[in-house]
Amino acid sequence: MFVKKMIDQAPESLDRAELFAGTGISEEAAADPNTKVLDTQYYTLLETIAAAEAPDISFHLRTSAAMKCADFGAVGLAWKSAPTLRRSFQRMDRHARAYNKTATFRLVTKDGFSMWTHQRLEPERLGMYLSTEGTLGTYVAMCRETTFPENRPHAVQFRHTKPAGSLKALEDYFRCPVTFGAEIDAIVLPEERLDRKNAVGDESIWRFLTTHIEQSLVEEDQEESLDRQVIFQIANMLSEGIPTLADIASELGMSARTLQRRLADHGHTFQSLVDESRKQLAEKFLTDTKYSIAQVAFLTGFSEQSAFTRAFKRWAGQTPGSFRDTANEHRV
Repeated sequence: MFVKKMIDQAPESLDRAELFAGTGISEEAAADPNTKVLDTQYYTLLETIAAAEAPDISFHLRTSAAMKCADFGAVGLAWKSAPTLRRSFQRMDRHARAYNKTATFRLVTKDGFSMWTHQRLEPERLGMYLSTEGTLGTYVAMCRETTFPENRPHAVQFRHTKPAGSLKALEDYFRCPVTFGAEIDAIVLPEERLDRKNAVGDESIWRFLTTHIEQSLVEEDQEESLDRQVIFQIANMLSEGIPTLADIASELGMSARTLQRRLADHGHTFQSLVDESRKQLAEKFLTDTKYSIAQVAFLTGFSEQSAFTRAFKRWAGQTPGSFRDTANEHRV
């Protein structure tokens, strides 16, 4: 996807087919979201486009501006459905690794500001710098789509030195001070901005997690059993990653040791309830929604579709695809 979108913004003087060939994939292959390219090939592509556009390089920022949450499938859906930007960023810490194997991201709070940090230290080359600028630019585009178009960071900082001719384009895009030579690449945002409600987005997942799952998991009697409470809490947090025993205990107002003991008293383990929650959530998504199997995998806490398929086959005795086909036949 990133290859195709960057090439879409390349000057017409460059041969489109040759640009794709340089990355080792065809344009048709780029249409498949599972197609990956080497980071070094991607950096070479950016350097080739930059050389044709120099001295005023901005194609990577035009690419960022064109990015939409929907382009990222389940990852973008998780971002948009979060109630605040803080939750959006917290989810992306895990989800981003699904499509970027060369960088890590983390939300850091300091002195009344939050920094969405980007860590990718090598190789030191122009293509990596442009990729970093475009990556942070994409996050800003997603912030604007989810909140309001005028949203701008307090500041943006980069580790690399300022590339020739690109500062104005960066400042025009980010609409804030941009500095270079920093200790870490980061978008700097005021704390209060992160905790405002997200104004735009798809709330279907949150409605599903807080309404449909609750209805399907809560027992008919007035007092909900402990194992059902745990299953519901796990389901409510899965799209952010697999919660720990301590996370769930905190949500239920008890210590991790107490929760573990009480579950054992009823013949349960925490891991068995994690599996049950993921199974019930997966079945609900597979039967009641139009999400792809890859998206269902993300939303139930799996980083890879293959791992989800193996787990689901262990739980249900069939693959997710077979389960969906059978469910659809019954609905017809």
